[in-house]
Amino acid sequence: MLFSNAQLFDAFVKMPDRGGYAFPYSYKPARTGKTHVSNENFNPDFFVRVKDSHDILVVEIKAEGDDSNRNRAKCRDGLKHFETLNARLATAGEPWRYHFYFLSPDDFAIFFDQVKEDKFAGWKSGLMQDLRE
Repeated sequence: MLFSNAQLFDAFVKMPDRGGYAFPYSYKPARTGKTHVSNENFNPDFFVRVKDSHDILVVEIKAEGDDSNRNRAKCRDGLKHFETLNARLATAGEPWRYHFYFLSPDDFAIFFDQVKEDKFAGWKSGLMQDLRE
């Protein structure tokens, strides 16, 4: 779907699993009971520049219903990471803004519609809503 909607974008890149843009996140591996906290680095799947804008869409693709503790933490910490980054960019007078998304196949069509209609800022996919519950 990315290629069939390529006219919406100036550029996009599929990031490597390691060695690309990464940020830390932490989570408890078990859903119930007390457990240790794991600290890891997260590398989102895609960085996509919206056509004729300073907006970068940072996208992680997951299977439908993949609401593991690990993905909940990635979503939570990713949203916070890019919120902080955008605040720092605004303070520095930079025009760039990053928008973070977790998408499953059920979200793809709606995601591209949001981009087409310039309504992607602040939009939350169905998967993201499930992960934030």
